Amino acid sequence: MLNKLLNAILRGAIARRWLVVVCSLLISLWGVLNALEMPMDVFPAFAPPQVEIQTAAPGLSPEQVERQISEPIEAAVTGLTGVDVVRSASKPGLSMVQVVFMDASQLEEARQLVAGRLQQVRAQLPESAEAPVISPPLSPLGTILQYAFTLPETASAEQVLALRSQIESSYENALLAIPGVAQVTIYGGDLAQTQIQLNLEALQQHNVALKEVLDAASDAQFSGRGGIQIAGGQERLILTDNSSADANDLSSAAVVGRDGQVVSLGELAAIKNAAGLRRGEASFNGRSAVVLMINKKPDVDTPQLTRAVEQRVQQLHGLLPADVSVTRTFRQAHFIEIAIRHVSESLLLGVVIVAAVLGLFLMNWRTACIALSAIPLSLLVGLLLMRGVGLQLNTMTLGGLVVAIGSVVDDAIVDMENCYRGLRRNRQVEQPLDPLEVVFRTSVEVRQPVLFSTLIIVVVFAPIFTLTGVEGRIFMPMGIAYVLSILASTLVALTLSPALCALLLSRAPLPQEDSWVERGAHRCYKPLLDASLQSPRRVLALALTGVVAAGLVLPSLGRVFLPEFREQSLVNSLVLYPGVSLEMTSRAGQVLSERLQSSKDVSWVQVRAGRAPGDADGAGVNTAHVDVELSAEAMDDRPAAIGRIRSAFLALPGVAPNVGGYISHRMDEVLSGVRSAIAIKISGPDLNELRRLGKRVQEVVATTPGVVDLQLEPQLPVPQFQVNINRDVALEEGVSVAAVAKAVEVALHGEEVAAAQPASGRMPVVVALPPDQRGDLEALRQVPIRVASGALKPLGAFVTIASVRGPNEIKREDVSRRIVVSANVAGRALGPVVDEIRSQVAKSVTLPSGYSIRYGGQFEAEQRASRSLLTYSVLAAVVIALLMVVAVRSWPATIAILLNLPLALVGGLIAVLLSGGVLSIASLIGFITLFGVAVRNGLLLVDNFNRRHQNGEAQMALIRNGSLERLNAILMTALTSSLGMLPLALAFGAGNEILQPLAIVVLGGLITSTLLTLLVIPALYARYGRWLLPEPPAQPCGSIKP
Repeated sequence: MLNKLLNAILRGAIARRWLVVVCSLLISLWGVLNALEMPMDVFPAFAPPQVEIQTAAPGLSPEQVERQISEPIEAAVTGLTGVDVVRSASKPGLSMVQVVFMDASQLEEARQLVAGRLQQVRAQLPESAEAPVISPPLSPLGTILQYAFTLPETASAEQVLALRSQIESSYENALLAIPGVAQVTIYGGDLAQTQIQLNLEALQQHNVALKEVLDAASDAQFSGRGGIQIAGGQERLILTDNSSADANDLSSAAVVGRDGQVVSLGELAAIKNAAGLRRGEASFNGRSAVVLMINKKPDVDTPQLTRAVEQRVQQLHGLLPADVSVTRTFRQAHFIEIAIRHVSESLLLGVVIVAAVLGLFLMNWRTACIALSAIPLSLLVGLLLMRGVGLQLNTMTLGGLVVAIGSVVDDAIVDMENCYRGLRRNRQVEQPLDPLEVVFRTSVEVRQPVLFSTLIIVVVFAPIFTLTGVEGRIFMPMGIAYVLSILASTLVALTLSPALCALLLSRAPLPQEDSWVERGAHRCYKPLLDASLQSPRRVLALALTGVVAAGLVLPSLGRVFLPEFREQSLVNSLVLYPGVSLEMTSRAGQVLSERLQSSKDVSWVQVRAGRAPGDADGAGVNTAHVDVELSAEAMDDRPAAIGRIRSAFLALPGVAPNVGGYISHRMDEVLSGVRSAIAIKISGPDLNELRRLGKRVQEVVATTPGVVDLQLEPQLPVPQFQVNINRDVALEEGVSVAAVAKAVEVALHGEEVAAAQPASGRMPVVVALPPDQRGDLEALRQVPIRVASGALKPLGAFVTIASVRGPNEIKREDVSRRIVVSANVAGRALGPVVDEIRSQVAKSVTLPSGYSIRYGGQFEAEQRASRSLLTYSVLAAVVIALLMVVAVRSWPATIAILLNLPLALVGGLIAVLLSGGVLSIASLIGFITLFGVAVRNGLLLVDNFNRRHQNGEAQMALIRNGSLERLNAILMTALTSSLGMLPLALAFGAGNEILQPLAIVVLGGLITSTLLTLLVIPALYARYGRWLLPEPPAQPCGSIKP
C-alpha cells in the first residue's frame, strides 16, 4: 500500500514536473515570508515554569518573616501538582518565595494554582503584612532595556525630589500598555511624599495625642459621595472631592484634643514635600541617576518589542524637563542581533561552500542545480514546520539548520546521481527506455535508502530529545530544527528532485566522463586503497592504535556545561558586610565606578544599590548590582578584560564580588537559584551551625586552583533593637496593645493617610516623625499616647527597648534552612575543579546529624546531560544496529559499519584537543551528529560490497571496485556535511559560543572518519571478508545505489 502511494506520488511529480517546480517556488516564497515574521530571541526559553511571590511586612525581622509568612506560604504551595523546588528568602520586612514547577507544567495553570493557595493562606498571615503579590510572568532573559536618567550637578533639591515621580508618571503606564511588556522597574531617585512631620513638643504643649493627629490628617482627606441635581428637565452632577495633598489645605485641618480644644494641624507639625525612606539608589558613570528597567513576557519577539519600546520612549522624552539627560544603557537586542547575524552568516557561507563542493565534483550546471535546489527548499520548509510546532528563531534553531546543511543535500545527491548514471546507461543500449521512465525507475531504486537514511538520522538524534532541565530546553529546539529539515529534504528528494531530473536531464546531452575533481580523487585514492588491501593487518593495527589512544585521552579532557558567552554587557554583584547601610553601599559603588571608568576596558558603568519596589531580586541594602559595558577594545581579549575588572572589585576592602555576563548569570540562577557556576548548598536547622559549616567549606574551596568569586552567603547575626510592650502597664493605664503597637509603627515608619495618584501627580500623604528623629529611640519614647484617664503619657512608659542580635536574612530550600558557598571558575575546566572540591570537602568537613551538602550549578546539569546522552546513545546504537541488520542482512557487516563510530571519535577528539581540550554538552551533541553521518557513509560502502557479492564478483575485486565506485558519493556527502559547518567552526563572535564546539567535533571527526572509512573498512573486508559478506539470497533484494 505504501509503495503504491509513493509510486503514485513519484509518477505525479514527474508527469506534472512544471507544477511541482512552481509549487516549490511558491512554498519557498511562503517560507521566506514566514522566516521574516517568526519571533526572535537569543536562546529558547530555558527556565522551567516558576512563580515568584513577594509579601511586604514592614517592621518584621527575618526570623518573624520566616515564621509568620515564608513558612505558611511554603507549606501551602509545596503540595501543588507539578512542584519541583520551593525556595524562600526571609529579609527585614520582606518575604520572597519562589515556586519552581516541572517542565511539563503550564505557566498560566501554575500561576492559577499558586494564586488559589495564597487566598487560602492569607488569613494565617499577620495583619500588618500586605497581601502576597505574584510577580508578573517574565521571560528567563526578561530585561530587554535599561535607561539611566540624570540631572545636571546644578539641579535644585526640588528637581532631584521630583525626578523619580516624573519618570514614574510619564513612562510606567505608557510602557506597560505596549503588548509584550510585563514589568517596568524603577531604581533610585526619591519617593516623593507630602509629609506631616510631627513636632513632639507641640503635641505635649497642646495636649494632643498621636492618634488624634492621625484621625485629623485622615479626616482632612475624606471625600463624601456627590449627588445629582434634577431641574428643568436636565441633570447636573454635584461633586464633593475634598482630598488634598496641598500643604496649606492640610495645615488648616482641625485637630480636636481630649478637652475639646481645637488646634490646626499646621501648629502641630511641619507639612512639606520630602523624600521617603530610600531602600535603593542608582548612579550612572558616578552621577546620581534613576534607572528604568523594562522586562518582557515569555515567548515575545525581543528585537521587535525592543524597537516598539524604544520608539515609545523616544516619544515620551518630551514630557520630561529639558535638563534631564537620558542614556540607554543595557539593550539585550544588541546581543541578539549580533548573534543572529553571526549564525546567519555561518548558514549562508555554509550554503556557498556546499555549492562550491558540489560544483567542483559535478562540473555540470544541471546536476548542480538539482542538488543545490534541495538546500533552500528543505531549510525553508523546515522553518515552516518549526513555526507550526511553536519554535522561534534563535541561535539554537538556526544552528540546527547550519548543522543540517550538508545532510539536507545528501538525499538530493543520491537521487540525482543515480538518475544521472541511469540516463547515461540508457542511452548506450540498443533499445533505450523513455527517459521519463528511467527517471522513475532510478528514483524508485534509491527511495528505500533515502527513507532508511532519514530514519537513521532521526534515531541518532533521539538522545537529544531525552535531555531534561535547562540543557533540554536549550538543545531540544536545535534537534527539532535539524530533524524537521532532514524530513523536509526527504520530501524534496521524493518530489522536486525527480521533477528537476525529468526537466533538466531527461533530454539534455550528458557527458560520458567524470569531472577532473572526481578523476583526481580516484588517482589519489587508488594507491592508498591498494596499500590497504595489500597490508590489511597493518591498517587495522594503526586504526586500533588510534582508537585506544583516543580512549586514553578522553578522561583527561576538561568538562564544562556550556562554553562562556561573549557578552559585552556584564551584570556584576557587589556584596558588603551585612548591616552596612545603603549609603555605604552606594559609596562603595561610587568608588568602584570611578576606578572602572578610568579603564579602557569599560564604556560605561551603572550601579544599582539595594532594591526597587516589585523587583524580583529583592536585594538587601548591602548589595549592589554593577552593570558594565565592555569596550570594543576589551572584547578583543575578553577574558583578560574581565580579569582586570575582577581585580578592581577585589581592591575594595570587605567586598565579595561576582563578575559575569547577563545571560550566564541568569542561566546559573535558573540551574541552582544562585548566580554562580558552582553552588554548594548546606542544609540544616540551626543558623549558627550552618554558618560554621559554610565557613569551613569556604576555607577548603579557597585552596582549589581555578576558583574565583568565592563567596559564603552572608547570613550573619547583626545588631538589632527589640521593642517589647509592657502589657501590665498598658492594662493599668487602659491602653490597648494595638494602640501602643500603632504608635511604635508610626514613629518608626510613618502612616500613610492618603494614597498617591500618579496620573494626577498627587503624592501620598504620610504622618511621620521628622527625618532626623526616625529611628531615634529617645524620640520614639517621647511620642504621646492618650490613656484612659484622659492624660497624655509618653510611649516610653509602655515599652522597653533591648539591644539584641539576629540574622540579616534566612534562606530556605525545600522546607529546610540552607546556606550557600558559591564560586566561578577561571583558567580551568569546570568539571575537574568540581571533582577536586568534592574530594577535599568530603575529607575535611564532617557533617553533624541532620545536615547535608548538595552540589548544584552548571556542572550538575553537565553531568545529568552527559549521563542521559551516553545512556540513550547506547540504546540508539542498538536500534541502528538492528536497522543495519535489516539492510545488510549480516551481523558481522553491521559491526563493520558501526566501527565507523570509534573511527569518527578519533578525529572528533583531535579537534577538541586542538581547540582547547574541553568537552561541553555541545561537543557531545556534535559527536551524536557525527556518528549519524559516519554510519551513513559506512552503509554506502558496505551495501555496495554486498551488491557486488550477490552478482558473483570475486572478493578482492568487489572490495576494490566497490570502494572506487562509492568514492565520489562518500566524499561529496562527507565534504558537504563537514565543510558546511566550517564557517561555524571558525566563528568566534557572539552567538556562536554553543554551536562552535559542536561544529568543531563534526568537522574534525568527519575528516578522519571519511579517510579511515575508505581505508579501514576495505582492509577489514580484505582480511575477514568471508565472515562479513552475507550469503546471496535466493531472490536478491534491491540494493542501495546512490
